[in-house]
Amino acid sequence: MKAVRVNEWAKPVNVEEIPQPSPANDEVLVRVHAAGVDPMEAGVAAGYLQSMLSVPLTLGRNFAGEVVAVGEDVKHVKPGDAVYGMSPIQATFAEYAAVKAHGVAHKPKSLDDVQAAAVPVVGLSAWQALVDLAKLQKGERILIHGAGGGIGTFAVQLAKDIGAYVIGNEKADNIAFVRQLGADEVIDAESQRFEDVVDKVDVVLDLVRGEYVERSYNILKPRGRYVTTANMLPEGAGKEQGIVAMGHFTQPTVEELTKLAEAIDAGKLKVFVSRTFPIEEAQTALYYQPEAGSPGKVVIQIQ
Repeated sequence: MKAVRVNEWAKPVNVEEIPQPSPANDEVLVRVHAAGVDPMEAGVAAGYLQSMLSVPLTLGRNFAGEVVAVGEDVKHVKPGDAVYGMSPIQATFAEYAAVKAHGVAHKPKSLDDVQAAAVPVVGLSAWQALVDLAKLQKGERILIHGAGGGIGTFAVQLAKDIGAYVIGNEKADNIAFVRQLGADEVIDAESQRFEDVVDKVDVVLDLVRGEYVERSYNILKPRGRYVTTANMLPEGAGKEQGIVAMGHFTQPTVEELTKLAEAIDAGKLKVFVSRTFPIEEAQTALYYQPEAGSPGKVVIQIQ
């Protein structure tokens, strides 16, 4: 089968023929039709995680496709099912992927494979940050840094569906897009300091980090919640300011993938795809930047 492989760190990826995997007892073998690209894949290929990973490896975590076979412990999907999900390890930029069962769920019925492949990592990241960690409530005020990015696109829509007042912080080119998503206010990150124009908020979702971390602490209400998916935080972060600060590393669950699919099929969450590439152009896909003002996910079409 064809797979996008990293053989050497910081070198171009290769599309190679490798053996088709077989599912373990707790895995699902998926015939992958499409796979969404995240910034993490370019980072992996560049060698930023080489202390945790070894080469050669197959890139990719997002996928949408069809179940080919299941391990004996898997009961919630069966061969022939249309599925989507997130592999906890790099594996999905390939014609077939053996994925842990907790990362595989039925695909949203209203999406095709390309659209569905754009959802899992960013959708789960937004859901887990806002629902599981921040526990965002109706009527609360939330500031989202990077509101027009992959995670931010889902976070704005999800926060509005919860009933929060949403303030987006984004570069000028994407302000119209963030408003289109439903944000109540949008700050121009290039010309405004968010702390100069935003009153105290209940939650900050920081998808940018850097200098935003400490600055964000200062605009939160007492016992406010700061959540970032961009990095883990040191123990005791935010305690001095009287807030709760949390870093998050996204992991898949069938329950949350299913809830995302239900929200999408109910019209509560829209999916945006910027461009697709064939698997043979995976190297280009890794580094493609959507045009200003037209954000969305990059997706590799596989078969």
